[in-house]
Amino acid sequence: MPSFKKKRRLRTSPVMLAASLHQMAEKDDPQVAPETFRLPEAFHDRFREKMLLYREANILLVLVDRVNPSRDGRDPLFEPVFWEYERIVFWELPRIFGESFNPDRAARRQSVAVALRDLKVRMHPPIGNRYDFALSWSRNWFAGIGHNEINPATLARFSSFWSSEYTAVQKVLDAAVKTSRRLIDFTFIKRRLLNLLSGG
Repeated sequence: MPSFKKKRRLRTSPVMLAASLHQMAEKDDPQVAPETFRLPEAFHDRFREKMLLYREANILLVLVDRVNPSRDGRDPLFEPVFWEYERIVFWELPRIFGESFNPDRAARRQSVAVALRDLKVRMHPPIGNRYDFALSWSRNWFAGIGHNEINPATLARFSSFWSSEYTAVQKVLDAAVKTSRRLIDFTFIKRRLLNLLSGG
């Protein structure tokens, strides 16, 4: 019986997909606005700056989880998207934010790496009480901008946002894959024909 294979490809170019993902990171989300968490105005700018950094790192984390060679579910289809997204995050900042914006790229890479590690711990928490861990993680995040958040409901909602954000990026990647109709494996047919011609 012939085997069938599904041909997979991206619906759009890796460049376009990476750019769309970065726009997703930049888009304001009212559920995580500083006003939503009733932050004092003095912390608004630091909050927004850190949110953008973490949202960029979150997308990078999803891509890393997809293309990581040590992972069982590694998907090489997204490797070009990963490289394009990295290029946007690390090399095209002046184009995105204006020519006057000229960050130290080494410092930028370090900031993203720290956010990436922190989010990785959040998405793949150690064994233990996950609720307590989520509250502690969120509290540390707010402490990083100088704000002492102690409301458990706020901390839980903030932690939950990152799980939703991670899943949303995964869904975008899944939707970006186009699977064509099943194609007959012609290698199998060729083998069968050769067997028939040879009397097998």
